[in-house]
Amino acid sequence: MEYLISKFCAYKTGLMKHNKKHIYTRQLQSNFRKKILRKKRKERARRGYEKFMADVRKLHPKKKNKKETFNTIYRKSKLSKKPEYSEGIEYFKTKKYSFSNKKQIFKNGVINIPETFSLIDNYSETTNFLNKLFNTLDQQSYGSIIIDYQYCKQIDVGASVCMDIMLSEFINYFNKCERGRHKVRINRIKPINYESYNIKKILFSIGAFRNIRGFVVNFENILAFPIIIGNNKDPQNPSKREIDITKTVDYVIESLGKLNKTLTATAETNFYKVIGEVLQNADEHSDLSRRYSIGYFENSKQGDYGVFNLAILNFGNTIYETFKNPSCENKYVLNQMKDLSSKFTKKGFFKSAEFEEETLWTLYSLQDGVTRIEDWDRGNGSIRFIENFFKLKGETSDTISKMVISSGHTRVIFNGEYDTVEKIRGSNNKKYKMMTFNKTGDIEDKPDPKYVTFEKNYFPGTLISARIRMDFENTEDL
Repeated sequence: MEYLISKFCAYKTGLMKHNKKHIYTRQLQSNFRKKILRKKRKERARRGYEKFMADVRKLHPKKKNKKETFNTIYRKSKLSKKPEYSEGIEYFKTKKYSFSNKKQIFKNGVINIPETFSLIDNYSETTNFLNKLFNTLDQQSYGSIIIDYQYCKQIDVGASVCMDIMLSEFINYFNKCERGRHKVRINRIKPINYESYNIKKILFSIGAFRNIRGFVVNFENILAFPIIIGNNKDPQNPSKREIDITKTVDYVIESLGKLNKTLTATAETNFYKVIGEVLQNADEHSDLSRRYSIGYFENSKQGDYGVFNLAILNFGNTIYETFKNPSCENKYVLNQMKDLSSKFTKKGFFKSAEFEEETLWTLYSLQDGVTRIEDWDRGNGSIRFIENFFKLKGETSDTISKMVISSGHTRVIFNGEYDTVEKIRGSNNKKYKMMTFNKTGDIEDKPDPKYVTFEKNYFPGTLISARIRMDFENTEDL
């Protein structure tokens, strides 16, 4: 019996080997036939191409045709559709001079970060850098991009996040192209010379290493507020925005906690309101889908104060473009803006590339009760946002604290030099806070050009940057 079983097993094993060999032979034959068919199809395509080119040369003998081999054209015809640019990149391309007043690229593949890479303190050079970076990535000017921090001594949150968004979207695009076998010239983007503490604390806590590579380093004196991205096309966005507001307020409270302080109950409520409106504005007023929030708190070496950093931004229509848009609902505010423009024109306040209508409208839009939506209970965000954050600074004068709103060609800079004033506005005769940036406290008088400026370099959206030295007013001990 055992002899029969062993014979049967041997027979079955042999049969299986035979079947495997047979299947393998059939696969080889099938692959060979497919290869022959591909060659025949390619040869037919070649003959058709050569005939087509001969006809073209015959009909247009003087025309110089682009020298592209048949193999190159045939390979391209077999590729899948080339990936589309992201929403953000497409928008930057539609704005001819995003971040600048002219189109620029770097002269070689080694890109030196400016010494002060800051949209607060060094706006012109920083935006020129961002413009060059975008165009260099878009045109794929070099095979290797080296981002060199050798000369950089300071980076602020706004400049860092703008560069990270740009790099991230291009890297995602290049990766999609490579997966679809489309040619990508840029094969490497590498940072170098980032060993300085002032650079590492940004790159590894909230910057490119964290946002693009997912590599995080915790610093003992740094409280990171990693990037939060809101999407106004998400049906769940309103509820997610509430979570984002809570996270932002919690970040303020945690920052104060590092100094054994906390917000008073009233201040905490105010922060929820003003941060909520600023985030809602970023969602509603932009024609792109995303808004971004990011920041970090740094305790001083002495431990007696801390520096709070926060940036909230969205790309898309600027403040001025939003109110200029025919879809603007609040005709009352729009008429006030037009009336104010007429008064400034008569007084000769408008000067090209110094103070233009865009500058005036952007400043006016920041005042209490001004919103593109026909709702006077809205439009309290910007001024009160500035006011509430600056109360954390206290009465002590310092050279650190500054808040800047950048939108289009306009920058509004607040460092405490000018305070808010109360004015009666609207048909309900309600008091609203205003910040006029002049000695008279009258919005119809020209603002101080040191704090309300027209910038040649265009910011393609709206950015609120805050850098506050916390000295505890509006707080209480833990």
